[in-house]
Amino acid sequence: MPFEEIISGRYPKSFPLRDGGEMTVRPLVGSDQPKLLEFFHCLQADDRMFLRDDVLNEAVVERWCKELDYDRVFPLVACVGDRIVADATLHRQRGGWRRHLGLVRVVVDPEFRARGVASNLIQELADVSTDIGLDKLVAEFTVEQESAVESFQKRGFVKVATLPQFALDLHGASHDLVLLVYELRDEEYYAGD
Repeated sequence: MPFEEIISGRYPKSFPLRDGGEMTVRPLVGSDQPKLLEFFHCLQADDRMFLRDDVLNEAVVERWCKELDYDRVFPLVACVGDRIVADATLHRQRGGWRRHLGLVRVVVDPEFRARGVASNLIQELADVSTDIGLDKLVAEFTVEQESAVESFQKRGFVKVATLPQFALDLHGASHDLVLLVYELRDEEYYAGD
């Protein structure tokens, strides 16, 4: 089944926040470019340092919003009112030896952390991943991102490796990379292989 059909009618979704508020989750669309850039400007320098791209670069965010390909990268945004407060992405390869894996990334505005935003987005991406037939989700962090690692582990991700000096931050400094994996299929599924 095509990806567009799988997500058709699924969004927008509303989730309660731990403080009594509410957020809406939906796929990123091209017209979100100004709000997404505004969101990235709310992040602290330490948070941006470990992102793969310079998210303050307007051309980078513009490219993401103009070249949306949900089959390759499925971006979800969490909104409170008209404001984007989190960005979550599911990256996947359509062929090759990693076609059964999804790489998950979640970034939350510091003002909205510890309110259930990341947990809901992680679960939403896991649900979508199961529906499209993926077997595992992978999340990558530097060892310094302890709270992010903890957040993913609370959702069932398991630390499988630490790769020494494997990641470079935006300033070119190297850091140990932590790999977390979440099994989407139970052991019964694998027993039939």
